[in-house]
Amino acid sequence: MMNSLPLNRANTLKAAFRVCDVAPLVSNRDIERYYVDLSKVRKTEAINTIKTRLDFLEPAEFCSLLFTGHRGCGKSTELRKIQQEWESQYKVIYIEADAELDILDAEYTDLYLVIIKKVAEVLYTSGLNFDTKLLNNFEFWFKEITQETEQTVERSVGIEAEAEAGIKIPFLSKLLGKIQAQIKGADTQRKTVRQNLQKDIGRLQADINLLLGDAFVKLKSKYPEYEKGFLIIFDNLDRVPPNVAKHLFCDYAFQLQSLHCTIIYTAPISIVYSENNLANTFDTPNIVPMVNIYEFAKDKTDLNYNDDGMTAITSLIEQRVEVDAVFESRQLLIDLAKASGGHIRQLMQITSKALITAATRGHEKVTADDINYAIKQEQFNFERSISTEYYSALAAVHINKDVSKDDIGRLMLFSLWVFEYNGKNRWNYVNPVVREIDAFQEAVKSATSNP
Repeated sequence: MMNSLPLNRANTLKAAFRVCDVAPLVSNRDIERYYVDLSKVRKTEAINTIKTRLDFLEPAEFCSLLFTGHRGCGKSTELRKIQQEWESQYKVIYIEADAELDILDAEYTDLYLVIIKKVAEVLYTSGLNFDTKLLNNFEFWFKEITQETEQTVERSVGIEAEAEAGIKIPFLSKLLGKIQAQIKGADTQRKTVRQNLQKDIGRLQADINLLLGDAFVKLKSKYPEYEKGFLIIFDNLDRVPPNVAKHLFCDYAFQLQSLHCTIIYTAPISIVYSENNLANTFDTPNIVPMVNIYEFAKDKTDLNYNDDGMTAITSLIEQRVEVDAVFESRQLLIDLAKASGGHIRQLMQITSKALITAATRGHEKVTADDINYAIKQEQFNFERSISTEYYSALAAVHINKDVSKDDIGRLMLFSLWVFEYNGKNRWNYVNPVVREIDAFQEAVKSATSNP
């Protein structure tokens, strides 16, 4: 289950706070030191299925894969691991959606522009160029529909951007960068640009695919090891709200799968709970559920804990921290694991809060009171965001172990009030921090006394 413990684990409150970061593991060094394989206790083959699918693809074959799960469940770390493992066969382009898009209002055409811009940048930094005729045709069409010229683009992007980048930025990247900025700008400007792009969406898609095909040939000729071409990992799309997710992954699923390169799209787990059957368009979505810390029993309202799951979730802290030096007892790790519900980011959030609370109070080690305070602060955050009207629905999830397949159910999943667990069974359970709220407990009491 757990890798051999790294040397020099954190042995002070300050050092432990720094390594118990809620951010995903990004660098190869951090992955090697802190990564824990949780596949057995997630009881799912989702991550390995993606690796197998990538392995089964032949050169010049492409597919689009949907990778979903709760925000903070560890998807980004797993995607970085996939990037690390496949860099020998693919030229991997890792895109963080929130840095490139307005994730509150994203269209599939926005994703198109980001992808071709990133491919162009990789090509140029590799000392390669698109076919001149293909490039000119694409740029000409873009300039025509957007009324942009080389002069207007140069004025908006300018020499300063090139100086900052340290290289000469190709015109295509400047043009697409300006269009992206307009899309992220004022509503009227965004609407105009999108309407212009969608006037001839078939042309946009066809031209992008011609450029992607040309880029693949050029890349493979210079770097034969990249025999499978580009692998685009589009992370952080799980942060788009449910209505945008439905628009992207249901209404325009075909368009997202029409580009001639292999793409992994992240998506919010709420989209899986949709009347639109995603399996009809994206095959079976690859879902990363919670680490299963419970013994599932349909007929029990309050579940017992699973030893394997509890050991796995606590190992995430043990991998980073010298436990005896930082915590008053190892029982405190069990308390943290229970409060996490098997959700990795929630585990790290509460742990980080407990560490800083202990330091603020002048403690040498984290105490039970520090942990309880941290859990309470997390609880108060949920109390502020959950309207009274939703507690009866949460109580129903707690009792039935299933979330409603409607807007309220999708909201509960997206907002992390409810978690998904699966394996032999698929079931839902209310976030343990939410279960501590008095209004929730009253709702459960009312539901059980008046079924």
